[in-house]
Amino acid sequence: MSKLKTFKLCSLAMLFDNEQEKDYRPFRGKDIPIVDGLIINKEEAQKNWLLDAVVTKEWKSFFEDYLKRSEKFMAEVTITKRTNDPATLVCEVKSVRELKDHYSVHLEGILVVKKDDLSDMLLKNLISEGFTGDELFEEFKRRKKDRGQAIQGILTNAYEQVKQKGFYDSGTS
Repeated sequence: MSKLKTFKLCSLAMLFDNEQEKDYRPFRGKDIPIVDGLIINKEEAQKNWLLDAVVTKEWKSFFEDYLKRSEKFMAEVTITKRTNDPATLVCEVKSVRELKDHYSVHLEGILVVKKDDLSDMLLKNLISEGFTGDELFEEFKRRKKDRGQAIQGILTNAYEQVKQKGFYDSGTS
């Protein structure tokens, strides 16, 4: 029997989904405002997580469309407090349920990148770019703080690896 650990879901951000999907491009890379939420670590070898995000009514059709298409997307989540480092998951919407004033969205996610993994990948990339010594340290701090283009490239690589391992099925194959 597997153990379950429950945490408060503090933030949810959609990173990207199927590149051919045009309808929700404005939402890509954006925080999804959550009213409340929980995230459950199923503590399995597959690194499965269950998420319950309470969202406002304007997000209903967004999540219902993903549910209908069984389409997965890459997301960043923070747990316990917003200042914690985020984890990156490939998520699938399992249900969208109406509450009194909001909607409860149930997601299943596979852990793709943890903070330490991201830092390791960033450092490896910087070394391959030829950075050394103090220059390496300063560039590492700058890119880690920026979380911009460098991090997006690393996440794109992680996304491709997840697809190749079979954890991700975009529904287009």
